[in-house]
Amino acid sequence: MKYLVTTFVLLTLTLSCRSQETKEYLVYIFHEDWKKSSTKWNTGDYLWIVPYNTSCTEIKNAQLKPLFVTEEQRSSLDDKDFQKQGVGDLPIVLNDKSDASGYMLFKNKKQIQKYDYKYLYSNTERILEVYVVPIKAVCKDDSLGYYKKSVTRIDDTFEIWDEFWKDEVANKNPYLSHDFSSFDFIVSYKEQ
Repeated sequence: MKYLVTTFVLLTLTLSCRSQETKEYLVYIFHEDWKKSSTKWNTGDYLWIVPYNTSCTEIKNAQLKPLFVTEEQRSSLDDKDFQKQGVGDLPIVLNDKSDASGYMLFKNKKQIQKYDYKYLYSNTERILEVYVVPIKAVCKDDSLGYYKKSVTRIDDTFEIWDEFWKDEVANKNPYLSHDFSSFDFIVSYKEQ
């Protein structure tokens, strides 16, 4: 009987450890600026994440999920009152040194795309910059808001995956060449 209990406990521990494996991900940072005449304003940074798969030949927008990395964002996922209401846009400021996770992403981002939209009607210009940060982390899928939209959070700390850039294939990688010009990166969840 002791042997059976010991085997069961070891099997349970092994399975729980495997479910908490560190995996490779790519974090996309969408940074948007608006300019009208000489006035410029920033709407913030939006974070999205996708698990990295070496055999991937094409990514689809539906594979990406919003990433909640700051303490404030992660605590909102556990707040029952927050979960019942509609949530507006959720941009974050990555260059804030008081938030270690966000700042680490900010320091290690590399620009992969830039789009410049000019609107003649209002003499406005919209600049969208897309950055990527390869990381190794333990992530957890969660849900947010009334409609339980799927989001991802980093369970604990993460590390920058520098080897990603050393790979010769990185230049022809579908994760870097995907066209994000029409991707709806603004995270917004509404009430019922």
